[in-house]
Parts: sequence; structure tokens; C-alpha cells
Amino acid sequence: MQNFVEFLITDKYNGYTIRDFLLSFEVSKKNIYKQEMFNLIRVNNKIEKLTYRLKLNDKLSFKLAPFDEGIEPFVGDVEIVYEDDDILIVNKPPRLLIHEDGNTKDTLTNRVSHYYHLKGYDYPVLPVHRIDYETSGIVLFAKHFISLAYLSGEFRDDKVKKTYIAICHGYFAKPDGVINLNIGKDRHSNKQIVIDSGKEARTEYFVLDQKDNLSRVEIHILEGRRHQIRVHLAYLGHPVVGDKLYGKDEGKRMLLHAKKLEFTHPRTLKTISFEISEPF
Repeated sequence: MQNFVEFLITDKYNGYTIRDFLLSFEVSKKNIYKQEMFNLIRVNNKIEKLTYRLKLNDKLSFKLAPFDEGIEPFVGDVEIVYEDDDILIVNKPPRLLIHEDGNTKDTLTNRVSHYYHLKGYDYPVLPVHRIDYETSGIVLFAKHFISLAYLSGEFRDDKVKKTYIAICHGYFAKPDGVINLNIGKDRHSNKQIVIDSGKEARTEYFVLDQKDNLSRVEIHILEGRRHQIRVHLAYLGHPVVGDKLYGKDEGKRMLLHAKKLEFTHPRTLKTISFEISEPF
């Protein structure tokens, strides 16, 4: 696997300068400047400047030189759901961190680093978003700086549709609803709480099934605040089963699963979706 990312210029980018091309993907001005400063830009295998005006069928490529420290590889299983030149979709098991916390090197990102290290691809492949340590399910990684910038913007602007499945305590009074309550940090603990001074958060839920005083619920979130689903459901009196922080369960796995992502692919600019069934 070569450490280059390549684009064949189509009508959409015909006449763009390379700088405008990168700005269209929301690459930061700092990173754009570095591409030229370190001679990382190629057009038809020739080094070019940011002012070069692209033509139809030009082969534009960028040498992937990491500007920050690499990610230490850690040997561990990685369940690949999908992979192409720009993105990686992984099924995260429960009880695995996305990033290092200073105490462990066994994280999903470190395992992904090992996966690519074996392929000879040492550019850092980074997660575009996070799910909690206890939560299982779909995680999207970006394989280079252009897809990372573009997809980070999609998450920031709430353009990514996220679907979760949870098993909750109790029976819901309504079969569906919208929880529109601000969330902020509790100054007295490591919890997040519903508080007027917090950040806006909206959670949509649909009850799929109810039995044995438990409810299986499909959830869609906007904003993606820290612990948003767990905080909102607990506030309603229906904490997620196994949630030790916002519920009362001990010794059980938290039954929350990131089931589906729908987003715009950074290269094709077409809407795509990926789905992983819940393991409970």
C-alpha cells in the first residue's frame, strides 16, 4: 500500500486551484500550507504548487507525511466492516476505548494502527467520532487528512445520521418521542447532567418491543454530546441496562449499540450507510 492519496479530476473540480480543491474538503489552511511547504503535492507525478489550476483527468496526489507523532501499534482483533482508499468502518466490541487514556495502549485506534502497520501504511488512521467504552458498534475512521477534514465537518454540522439500539429499564409511557434537553458537566462528579446552562441536545426514540419490564429502543441523536443517550434516557426514568454511571446495575455489560451510520462519502459525495446488528 503506497503512502499517497490520489484523485482523478472530474468536471466538478475542473478549473479549481489545488488550494480551492483542498478548501472544498474543509482542510485547514495550516495543513494546506504544509502540503506546499514540504513538496507533498503531485499532478501527473510532477510536484506542483497550490496555485496550479486543475484540468479534467489530471491525476492529483498528495504524499501522506504525518506531521504529528504516530500511533503506537497494539496487537489485537479488528473487525473490518468496510474499507476503501478513504475510509474504514470497524465494529467496536464493548469495553474497548477508542483512544488512549494514559493507562492503556489497547485501544481501537492502536489496534487499527497495527492493522495498517502490517500493510506498510504508517500514516495515522484516525477515528472521526467516538462511542463510549461500554458501547459496541460502528466506528468510522479516516485514512488520510482530506477524508478526516471532510468527515469531521459532516459530524460537526450534524449531517451524519446516527442510529443506536438500547435495552432500557421499564416500560415507556409513549411509543416514541423527542427528548430536547440541554446537557452539561456536573461540577461535583464525572457525570453529565440535564441542565439549562448546558449545550443543546436532542434525542429521538422509538420503542421497538417491551417485555419483562424492559424496553428495546431505537435511538437517533443530533449534536452527539458526551453520554447524551445515557443521560437523556436516565432522566426519563429509563436508564440503559448495565449503565453503572447513570443507572443502578452492577456487573453487567451496558446494552447500548451503535447500529447504523449514514453519511456523505468524501470522494464520491454520495450518501452511503453501514449497519451492524446489535449483539443482544
